[in-house]
Amino acid sequence: MKKSLLIALCCSFFLVSFVSAKTNTEADICLQSTRDKSVRPTSLTSSVTPVTATVDGDLVNVDFYSSLGSTTITIEDPNGVLIYETTVNVQGTLSLPVSLAGAETGTYFIKIKSGSKSWYGEFDL
Repeated sequence: MKKSLLIALCCSFFLVSFVSAKTNTEADICLQSTRDKSVRPTSLTSSVTPVTATVDGDLVNVDFYSSLGSTTITIEDPNGVLIYETTVNVQGTLSLPVSLAGAETGTYFIKIKSGSKSWYGEFDL
């Protein structure tokens, strides 16, 4: 009886972990931040990143979590050629999908700039 219960418990644990596994192809883009060193901070800086980016196939999602004001997003192809650029006014949370349909496979570069702050990263298509 105990052996059957143990086997059933192990099987259910395996099934739950298998079902809850991430099944899509979405991947985080590791964004690094830079800051204009001529601008001195007036208070302690927050460790919360106000922007993240993910890539899923040929779709890049840029998610903003705080108001940044006028923000420019650029994406360059593996040859350094600008293939996408837009400027948005970020007030609060915002999700911006960017389609790179038809783009060739390779390593792409993303830069997000708002005032004296910027974030950059690279991702593969």
